[in-house]
Amino acid sequence: MVRTTSGNHLPRPIITLHPLLLLGIALLLAACGSGEDAPGEAPPVTQTAASDSDPAYRNVEAGVEFVGDTVCFDCHEDLWQGYQEHGMARSYYPLTPENAVEDFSAAPVRDEAAGFYYRVYEDGGQFFQEEYRLDEAGAKIHRLARRMDFVMGSGNAARTYFAEVNGRLYQLPLTWYTQEQTWDFSPGYAVQNKRFDRLAPDRCMVCHNSYPKTVEFVEGKYEEVPRGIGCERCHGPGSLHVDERLASPEPSDEIDDTIVNPTHLDLERQLDVCQQCHLHTTVSLLREGRSAFDFRPSQRLVDYLALFSDDTPRAADEISVISHADRMKQSACFLATAAQADAMTCVTCHNPHEGFRGKGTAYFNDTCQGCHAANDLQTAFDTEEARSTHAATANCIACHMPRVEAEEAPHASFTDHWIRVVGSEPEMPAPVAAHGPPVLTPYFDRDKAGEDAQRYAGLAYIVLGTQQADTLALEKGIALLEDILAGRPDSSGEAHFLMGLTRARLGRSEAAIPSLEQAVRLDPDIPERLNALAQAYEATGRDALKTERLYRRALDLEPALADVRVNYGRFLEKQGRLDEAVDQYRLAIEEKPWLAAAHYNLGTAFLQQGAFEDAEATLLHALDLQPDYPQALGNLGLLYASQDQPEKARVQFERAVAVAPGNATALGNLGTYHLNQDNLPQAIDLLSRAVEADPSYLDAVLKLSLAHFRNDDMEQARQFAQKALALDPANATARQILAAL
Repeated sequence: MVRTTSGNHLPRPIITLHPLLLLGIALLLAACGSGEDAPGEAPPVTQTAASDSDPAYRNVEAGVEFVGDTVCFDCHEDLWQGYQEHGMARSYYPLTPENAVEDFSAAPVRDEAAGFYYRVYEDGGQFFQEEYRLDEAGAKIHRLARRMDFVMGSGNAARTYFAEVNGRLYQLPLTWYTQEQTWDFSPGYAVQNKRFDRLAPDRCMVCHNSYPKTVEFVEGKYEEVPRGIGCERCHGPGSLHVDERLASPEPSDEIDDTIVNPTHLDLERQLDVCQQCHLHTTVSLLREGRSAFDFRPSQRLVDYLALFSDDTPRAADEISVISHADRMKQSACFLATAAQADAMTCVTCHNPHEGFRGKGTAYFNDTCQGCHAANDLQTAFDTEEARSTHAATANCIACHMPRVEAEEAPHASFTDHWIRVVGSEPEMPAPVAAHGPPVLTPYFDRDKAGEDAQRYAGLAYIVLGTQQADTLALEKGIALLEDILAGRPDSSGEAHFLMGLTRARLGRSEAAIPSLEQAVRLDPDIPERLNALAQAYEATGRDALKTERLYRRALDLEPALADVRVNYGRFLEKQGRLDEAVDQYRLAIEEKPWLAAAHYNLGTAFLQQGAFEDAEATLLHALDLQPDYPQALGNLGLLYASQDQPEKARVQFERAVAVAPGNATALGNLGTYHLNQDNLPQAIDLLSRAVEADPSYLDAVLKLSLAHFRNDDMEQARQFAQKALALDPANATARQILAAL
């Protein structure tokens, strides 16, 4: 009998991530240098305290609504028109024939590791990315295409693309790199090809748009998404300002407190307006109780984010795409003026209300020479060569803020905003020591000491460990949270949740339960916590009624959680309630049509119901979505075997082993096929590998005993029959084999 991968052998349950934590790939800030002549260790970054004299802007208070940019146009036409040329205004928009600049006839890009090709093409005024594979004869054996609905990025460096499905935005594998006019993988895809399944998280969307209308509890699903970054991202919600200025055109005070004007903020809060997007570290955590879209201009960024950098060495000429603000704050120009009324800020060089890409080098050089007059520089240097390079016509930016490649963006270079005398040779990273627990350094002073600091450090290590599959980081995070929560068990539901979730992922479900139960007690209305606790209950055989209540409560709170619905369907399937499970899988597919696990589980349920035609169609669709899905291949092979189509079954079983050579179920299924075909040497080899991969795999142990029996190796047959009885003392098949011996 061929082993099915349904029931207890379904893939590991889907664990959704809490939306209040950024658990996607966070990119590292570059290591920096200092000194007059050559890069070295970076100077410390100052953090200016917020001033109590800052105006209290009323439009950032609760209840003030966003009005959109077109309302601003009526009174601020010149500023509005100028801003349309700024890259921020062009950060997100639909892809149309009118704004397409790419080469859609370019050669495909190949993922050598996975064997996928990717190409772009136009069809009837719409644009698509296609994934395909070729067999040895060059024929396509797999094809999947997704429409390029939206562009993210101004196009100054690159344009990346998203497909929209039911309010969810999925990043597509290929990006157009405008500086080199070439297609290549989107950032991160060369490391881990997420194909068409990389959902844009909230913390990504927040820096490429104004505030979208979100769906509660669902990461990356939106009822409405604005087109680009608008006025209100820097000035705050506008309804109060519009209402009061229409009633009375002039404010009663010198400063209009109905709309944020960053010019009137203290230095650190001015910078925070920019740093909400132009500051990045290895790990970025939202403070507990905050969402990705909560920050408003004039508020302190430190109250919303906890930022941590790791100790990975970087050369001085390596930067992050979004490191601009931090690099600027290491510059002598910034440090020398920080205490002055006219301190250097981002807008010293960048007028936020106009585009600057086409203005030439003089646009920025004039700003430099406002403080560093060319005549003064001529008297400051001793040599003619130095004086000639510091003439009025010299390009200050090219020498003191050189363009360098960013770590995470191939085919693109960016201006390094650390203004300095650049050495001729960059300092290279130090040799990397043998792997040990990573070290994270907090960015904000608030996170350097105290109980809250330890809590956020623990969360940060868990996030880092999740990003990098680093067990040492996960264990370090758990240890920090255990220590802090032992004395304050009611202090943080988020810490309990993430600690329990991590233990469950490490296979310690029993130890995970107390933390997850406490997380649910502290807030029983967060679906991700309910889902995680339900999974831990399942894994440890807890009361099925309690488990079901958790799943149902999570879905009552938010029916759009398709991953939770798949988990609930799988639970119902294990309870023998196949019709109910089918309903849940169908609802999950309706919500997330590209969710391969939902199609696979639905096909498996059909298979168990004997609905073979529906099972075949559904499993084939799962394989369209994920062609290297060993469980779907195995169950499709099982279906063909049950329909007396052994050759079609063999093809699927062999494909499953090819994509997952260490998967016990795949090996067992193919081994069983060869046993049924009386190909005993192949059966013994495959079944032996299956048992080696999973010694508790009872069906494979029994089949291996039977294969040895048929091959006249009675001693081996006896050994494996006895091993089967050790796993299942009442097993009738094992007793029959021993009796025959």
